[in-house]
Amino acid sequence: MEGYIAHYGYIGIAIGTFLEGETTVLLGGIFSKLGYMHICMVMLYAFAGTFIGDCTFFTIGRFFGKKIIERFAFIRSKTALANKVIKKYGNFIIFIIRFLVGIRVVVLILLGCTNVKMRKFVLFNIINSIVWSIIVSLIGYAFGQFIFVFVSDIRKYESTIIPLVMVCVITLILVYRHVVRKKEQKTYGNE
Repeated sequence: MEGYIAHYGYIGIAIGTFLEGETTVLLGGIFSKLGYMHICMVMLYAFAGTFIGDCTFFTIGRFFGKKIIERFAFIRSKTALANKVIKKYGNFIIFIIRFLVGIRVVVLILLGCTNVKMRKFVLFNIINSIVWSIIVSLIGYAFGQFIFVFVSDIRKYESTIIPLVMVCVITLILVYRHVVRKKEQKTYGNE
């Protein structure tokens, strides 16, 4: 298990953060505390994945956004909410985009359709990607400390604890996303 995580873990973090990434970065932070990965490398790969992903979706929106919105029902269903968020928060949305769970890709594509300059987007994206990568990695690392305190010989129990930790983290993220969706529906309606 240790060799597998050390060999493929960073690649998994980069791929996971390209799309959304909270779960993979949290797990990377936990595995860092447990000694399977290095926290600085988790942050670096999380930054790279999220930065490249955000720039990719923004660029897709810039060149193909309107066609994508017309073609895919999922994106069309989130368009009204994303437009309200963009209109309400303006330029600030570029900075906080990484912290929007569940609608980030849609908002990035819609941002690409706007007149936001690429240079401005890249600058804000570098800052938010760094901040997000550090915060989420450290949250996972802190959760790993919690596990480390209660289990003295973690390697002896890794076949039980690692799946348990993954289930707990994924459950917490799903509950958080459910709460965020309910709040979004309450705030912005079901449009």
